[in-house]
Parts: sequence; C-alpha cells; structure tokens
Amino acid sequence: MRSYQLEALQKSVSYSGELLQNGFANYNEVITARQSLLQAELGSINDQLQRLQSVVNLYRSLGGGWASP
Repeated sequence: MRSYQLEALQKSVSYSGELLQNGFANYNEVITARQSLLQAELGSINDQLQRLQSVVNLYRSLGGGWASP
C-alpha cells in the first residue's frame, strides 16, 4: 500500500511544480508536496529496515548467527 502513497505523492510534487511554473501555485505548496513525499519515502525505508531486522532476529532465534567470542 505504501507504493500507492509514494506514487500519488510523486504525482503531487510533479503537478505542484507545473502549477508553480504556470503561476497557479506558490513555492510553499511545492515545498509541502516535497516534504510529504520525503516523509513517505523515509517511512518506506523504515518499513524495509524493520523487515530486514525481523529476518535477522528470526535467523538468530533459530540458532543461526554469529559465534560469540
């Protein structure tokens, strides 16, 4: 579902940039759209990190992992 959000926000950034170029928006709207996209991208990266950490934790729980010195 996050991919739909990212796609919509990317379109929002593009559209707000076009509106700015044609004089129908101000730069604050473009900045707000870009900030929303950045927050969604950071959320997506955090989701991926949590998935990878879960795999590592599962692997360790099942007896795999690094030997302690």
